[in-house]
Amino acid sequence: MKRRPPVVLLAIVVLAGCARPIRSGPLIHQYNTAECVNPVIGVGISPPTRAWDYTLKTHEGTAVHISGAQMPGGRIDLKYTQSGKEPVAANAGDYIYPADVRFDRNSGRLYVKASGTAASGGSQTWLFECDLNKQRRTGRSRVDPSVLPQECPASNSN
Repeated sequence: MKRRPPVVLLAIVVLAGCARPIRSGPLIHQYNTAECVNPVIGVGISPPTRAWDYTLKTHEGTAVHISGAQMPGGRIDLKYTQSGKEPVAANAGDYIYPADVRFDRNSGRLYVKASGTAASGGSQTWLFECDLNKQRRTGRSRVDPSVLPQECPASNSN
């Protein structure tokens, strides 16, 4: 009997890429109500782009350094100051870059919006959710960008 795993994997990838973006739900609501983690124009990054380099502290006292930039290979990285653990909060893949970061101090949740043109073609927007207290990603969904607020404004320095 001949096995065809590559065909099955290709079908899964194609179907996942065709998933319709969500327009409502808890993830969108929580992102919409979380506070901005305002980006700065990244120093030493060319061309100038939005970047994040902050230490956040949750209501429970968890301190986490977040960093990343809106550029090729861009993602949002975390570093827990107490444990040294360094997970990736958001990495949407090729040509889809972090565009906005928001934080809910009371729940300890970090939200990352990533958007761009996917390698497979077409514009995509994704939302990621991380529980900073539990040190794990808790959600990821493709979303319709028209239901999201404007991105947080950038400044010229931290």
